[in-house]
Amino acid sequence: MTEASFAVQAFLDEPRLPASVATTTGRENPALAMMWFVAEEGRLWFHTPVAGDRPSPFLAAARANREVAVMVATFDPPDDVRQVRMTGPARLETKDLARVRRIYERYVPEWSPAWADHAASPAALLWSMSPDRGMAVAYPGLGNHPVSRWSNAAEGPFSA
Repeated sequence: MTEASFAVQAFLDEPRLPASVATTTGRENPALAMMWFVAEEGRLWFHTPVAGDRPSPFLAAARANREVAVMVATFDPPDDVRQVRMTGPARLETKDLARVRRIYERYVPEWSPAWADHAASPAALLWSMSPDRGMAVAYPGLGNHPVSRWSNAAEGPFSA
């Protein structure tokens, strides 16, 4: 992997940056959603509601260990245009209330009993994705800059 022009983990740790997550439905139609996340232990972690009679395509992908695509980006031209794009397998995880809380605390202004109840609810599942392949790029001044790419997890920005 060529060195990214910005610190990828620090970027992913910035509060309130959502992730755009893509997968396919059971009928192979594209599905895209903005999600809250936390980047820890070389994975991106999500907490997704179970959607009644219409299964979430993201949870279905995690159950089947299918690939998902994730992009975390800023777009405040001309000076702050950064992107990290990743693909890799998703998987369901054991509920970890401390991790779920860390996800939500990145986005909500104050932890409350209502958020604690939501985090603990069986109506949402914890899942993660391993960013096995991806790229990181910044465009300060909207100029062309080197793109950092990796094609396996060992080469990626989370391998250190």
